[in-house]
Amino acid sequence: MTRPSPCPRPDQQSGRRPHASRAVNGCLDVVLGLLLVLLEGLICAVATVQLAFSRTDLGGTETAGPPPMDWAPVLVLGGIAAVICLFGVVLIRGNWPRAGVIQLLAALVLCVVTVQVGHEDYRRSHPAPAPTPSYDPGRAGHQCLSGGDDRECRDSGG
Repeated sequence: MTRPSPCPRPDQQSGRRPHASRAVNGCLDVVLGLLLVLLEGLICAVATVQLAFSRTDLGGTETAGPPPMDWAPVLVLGGIAAVICLFGVVLIRGNWPRAGVIQLLAALVLCVVTVQVGHEDYRRSHPAPAPTPSYDPGRAGHQCLSGGDDRECRDSGG
């Protein structure tokens, strides 16, 4: 003869998982997500200011060409975005779904900012070449307006 357990489990009667009964209040979930985003924004701001100060050339040395590409901002912001994404996954698995989704959205926004920063630095370090004139002024210094080659322009006198 089996006796019933002295500690009945109410979750067995409802058919839910034992951890599903400890759902977090929705408002607290959102507030936690927003507070984490504010903290991460502060961390990104401090990192960006630090990187900006490290980029300034206080020595005043001039370089002849375009500056080399600086990968530090891309790596720092990308690393912060990866950590935020990891926080989001942990929060979702820990039954804080709204805070986790907010973290994943913040990581997505930071990834977009990181790509823009990297593209801007690439554009700065690889400037477009100066346009070359499409005509050869020749000896007379005139542009050939007929569309012909240099010999036609020199022969026509214009």
